[in-house]
This record gives sequence, C-alpha cells and structure tokens, in this order.
Amino acid sequence: MNRRLENVTCCGCGLLCDDILLEISTQGASISNACSRGREFLTTLIENTSISANPNSDEKLKTARQWLKESKSPLMCSLQGISLEMQAECIRFAQKEQMILSTGKDSELTFAYQKYGGSGCSFGELRHRCDLLICFNFDPFTQWRRFSERFLEPAGRFIKSRNDRKVIYIGSSKHLENSEAFDEVVLLDDKNQLNTLVQTRLSLQSDIEQPASTESQKLCQIFRGQVAKSQYPILLQGSAEFGVATQLTQLLMEINKTMRLHRIAAGSGIHTGSPQETILAMTGFPDHVSFRNDGIEYDPQRYCANRLVAREEVDCVIVIGETDFTDVLENSSARIIHVMHRLEKSTVSSDRTIELLWHSIAGTHLRADGIPVPAKVITAGKLPTLQSLFEK
Repeated sequence: MNRRLENVTCCGCGLLCDDILLEISTQGASISNACSRGREFLTTLIENTSISANPNSDEKLKTARQWLKESKSPLMCSLQGISLEMQAECIRFAQKEQMILSTGKDSELTFAYQKYGGSGCSFGELRHRCDLLICFNFDPFTQWRRFSERFLEPAGRFIKSRNDRKVIYIGSSKHLENSEAFDEVVLLDDKNQLNTLVQTRLSLQSDIEQPASTESQKLCQIFRGQVAKSQYPILLQGSAEFGVATQLTQLLMEINKTMRLHRIAAGSGIHTGSPQETILAMTGFPDHVSFRNDGIEYDPQRYCANRLVAREEVDCVIVIGETDFTDVLENSSARIIHVMHRLEKSTVSSDRTIELLWHSIAGTHLRADGIPVPAKVITAGKLPTLQSLFEK
C-alpha cells in the first residue's frame, strides 16, 4: 500500500526539521526537503521497519542468550541514539536481569550539570533573539546541514538577517570542518583545553589582568567583551570530556554573575533526549546504577561504564546503540553484545563480540525544545522488543 506522509519530523540530528514529505510504496521511498543526514536517518528507519521481525540469525541469538545466562556481572551501557520507549525498555530489562546500568558518560559531566546547572534556552530563542552565537567543540554548519536555512538566515522577531548575528567557534580543530562559515575561530589544543578554561575563569574573577596564554586572552576578550555587549548571547556546547565539562560549566556560572550567557547542549547524532533523564525518571538516580534483589544501588564512581570495563569488573557488556568508548571495549576481555539499530556491514572479527540488529529508533523522540515527536508514525507495524531478542 502506498503511503503519503506530510510534515514529518526528522530525528536525524538536533534540528528536528518538521517539513519533510515522505511517499512510501512497495518500490521504495521518496523523501523531500531532508538533508543528507536526514535522508540517511529516514531511509534507515523505513528499511528497518519493513524487514522481518527477527533479522538476526538463530546462531547469533542463541550465543548471545547463553553469554547473558552465564554472566555473573553483566553491564548494559550507552542507550545513545534510541527512542524514549526503547530507553525505558532497556532500563526495565536491565532491572529484570539484575544488571549494572550506565550510559557510558563520565560522572564528571553529570556532576557538573547537577552542581552548577546552566542558563538554558530554546532553538526558538536562538532564531528570534541570538545576536552572538559561541560554538564550543561543535560545528552546526556541518553537523546540522539545514542550520543556516532554518535558524540563521531567516528573519526572526528581533533579528532580521544573518548580518545581525556573529558566530564564533571555540574548540578543537577535530570538531571543525567548515571554518569559513564562522565569523571568528579560536582553536584550542585538546591537551590544553582544560588549562585554558581554568585560566580564563580565573582572569574573569579578577579585576587585575593575570598572565595567561594567548588562547586564554582571546577567550577573555570574547566572554568579557563581546558577551557583555551582546543583547542575547548563546553558547552552543558540543562534546567536552572529563574536567573540561566541569570547567566550562563553572565558567558559565562565573559569567552569569554579572551578565547572561544562555546555553544549548548540542549533539551530532540522532536527537532523542537524554538517557540520563530517562534513568532518573524511572529509578530516582541520574545514571550509574546497579540493580539488585533488595533494590537499586547508586554509585557514580564505581558503576561508571568505561571504568568498569577498563578494570575488568564486568564479564558481559550489552551496548545499546552508539558508544563513545569503543577503544576501551576492544581492549577488554569481557564478552560484548552490541545491539545496533542500523543496517550496515559487520566489521566484527572477534570471537567475543556479537552484533545484533534491533529496531530501536522507531518511537518517541524529543525536539530540541523538549516537545515529544513520534517517529513511529512511519513504521508499518509492531516492532520486536529487546526482551524478545534474549528470550526464546
């Protein structure tokens, strides 16, 4: 049967464009208005929901079930790039199997947001009010292909054209692909990001100019000078590892004592909402929990996923969706079951790793402003559950 779906919201990146036209038939799918990333996401979603309910081989499933059954210390991690319903199902499955559950994100980042918070805003405010946009370790022009078209170039309520905005990039060169799109670029070496942010924060705290690096001086000019003169400055924050996340948040707190710098957390992958928030809603803890017979134990230091794997404290790891510590997994002796949501050629050659396909992207996602977006409207029927993969 042919299906025509208008004004579909694409969850391929953080922009969540809502003007996509889909025409689905037995011969294939026609996708209009989507960028290359959006086409890839929507094509994968349509393909995944049109194939059989169980695309995995019986041999793989049998082995994965046996590994989980034999495991004495199982870990479930990641939960990145999947829908809210699938996140909730993963948490219920981990609780049923009495597993350790962690998103794999370092506890420093969690602590930073819990302790210091931030000055948040929506993408609507970015379009209508933002006259200074500072991008930290994130290139929206590359990661979000329609960013200029939908947010920078159109006239907003208070901002009339792209010429009324200044866009600055601050961060590592590895996160920057289109430097010509920015009005100003400040490159920070990965090894020196933490020290530079510390120096900048200390300089902002003191009325007397302190000796600092050239990069720190540039940041002081931006945060003390340009932010102060801006009507509505926004920090678009990308990835930040370990103490960098904490220092960046502390810097934001310091700036907001005398002025206002709003913040939007950006992601380069599928925008689904935070797995940490889903875990918090279902367990009362934001992350790093261990399910036991007598309840839930919360210890962000002990149950952080990459540390557990690196210390060989787990013997079976179920990775759901995308992960950002592949190198740690590769060097571990633990058995790894990677539950993927994309149809792609397997590259696994290890006898301790299994890749399973699970339709985990069809469901409810979140817009950047927190509004739920159902992607399951595209699916043809009921999708298999995670439990069905591991139970006969």
